[in-house]
Amino acid sequence: MNTQDQEFSDEDAASQDQQALLESSLDLAFSAYDMAKSEGTVEPVVFLLDCEDTIGGQIARGWLGEETVDEAIRDHQGQQLQSDDDETTTVFAHAFSLTQCADEVPKLFPYLAPIFDESFNESLPKDGFLAISVTSGGASALSVPFSARDSE
Repeated sequence: MNTQDQEFSDEDAASQDQQALLESSLDLAFSAYDMAKSEGTVEPVVFLLDCEDTIGGQIARGWLGEETVDEAIRDHQGQQLQSDDDETTTVFAHAFSLTQCADEVPKLFPYLAPIFDESFNESLPKDGFLAISVTSGGASALSVPFSARDSE
């Protein structure tokens, strides 16, 4: 396997991890979306952060503080020891307006900038919402259909 093939393989694995984080955290994603809507947020975009990931943890610590994130990780790991929980990481979810994300997300993840281009906004989900899943050293922008709430 050459270096370029390995790079694509690593990117594919990270993308799969980012999608799996979202799929395993749908309840949390919908809760963050619902809370944002109830607070009047226009076009909420949900962030799901893997607090145990280098980048996700750094963002979570910036938003919540070092102590809060470390305590959440300890609590989650303690709960895992006492159960057969499939969830393997500590996840934090919060929603922000599409406008705010369009300003901030490209600064953190330049490769997600096209998602927030005005011409691209027309293809944003009409029957769902956008989620940014941060794990495995990066982020993916994923569409969450409202029908996924019913399939949980």
